Amino acid sequence: MRGFPVAEDFLHHGESLVDLTMQAFLRTIPNRGSGFERLEIRLLRHRDYSGVRKIYRAVSNEYLQYQKQSSGEVYDPVRHDLDTSQLDFYAATHCSFTAIENEKLLGVLLAQPLRWINDWSKVLWLEYIAVHSAHRRKAIGLALISAAKDFARRHHIKSLFTTLNIDNEESKSLLLKAKFDVKDWRIASYSS
Repeated sequence: MRGFPVAEDFLHHGESLVDLTMQAFLRTIPNRGSGFERLEIRLLRHRDYSGVRKIYRAVSNEYLQYQKQSSGEVYDPVRHDLDTSQLDFYAATHCSFTAIENEKLLGVLLAQPLRWINDWSKVLWLEYIAVHSAHRRKAIGLALISAAKDFARRHHIKSLFTTLNIDNEESKSLLLKAKFDVKDWRIASYSS
């Protein structure tokens, strides 16, 4: 028995993962002043892992540097890398996406469907959204979120949920543009 839901749990009668993959997950966004020849938003694949890791490391380092500059210390340590089993998990959900231009990975959205969280049932949890620093403010993050919204709509998932640090104005701005209701971030945790 699985301990977590995967995309198959949200499929309609007669729908297969092949159908799901072949639907509108691959999008081509024309050059509208963004500087992109052809930006593709597609499902996370094994061959994307090294690019995802590269972006993850860069964004993690940015975040750690921000903490040191703003407070003089690291108050929210983050992992410096994702291992293959983590990426395999996200690929298996069939609702994690990459933004690719000319075979170069520019952004990533890692997500998983959940049966419930807090008071909401059937939620798409957006765990990680990141765009390479050289390609920000070009609507890549919005395109990734749009793919996640499409997945949710097709699978009758009414809520998308994520967390962000209250100091991260770029993330807050992106989520507001994507019509999210953004509230202050607070997390309580316990480790034994």
